[in-house]
Amino acid sequence: MHTNHLRIALEMVGRLCIEMSLTPSRSNPSRSLLDETLVYVYSDFGRTFPKQGSDHHPATCAILVGGGIQGNQMLGGYDETMNGSPMGAPVTLVEESGEKVTRAPRSQDITATVIRAFGLEPGKDFFIPGGYGFYDGVVRT
Repeated sequence: MHTNHLRIALEMVGRLCIEMSLTPSRSNPSRSLLDETLVYVYSDFGRTFPKQGSDHHPATCAILVGGGIQGNQMLGGYDETMNGSPMGAPVTLVEESGEKVTRAPRSQDITATVIRAFGLEPGKDFFIPGGYGFYDGVVRT
């Protein structure tokens, strides 16, 4: 049943994005409304899919579509065997210092990536306590 509801929700997001891609921008008719908009879909619910039963877990997912996003890619993942970190597969992140590292992402990293996709500059326009990294290759430069 959950699969049906999720499919309906994602089809609606897809239709919204198609309509936005067909709507000319008011500020620049050579661009679409989707070119100038960031669509951010986030779920605060996750499952770790243990070997028996199911559970609620802080693992989650997000979708970014539209302006400023390098599309057609999936970043991260999870270990179906539960032999790795239940917090997600390691990804390449650019730390606050500018250093590239590979580690499991934290909520601060997702937040920094989304804020950066909105066009704000880390360290200048926003501060995230505890430090952050942002996903390498998500935001078009």
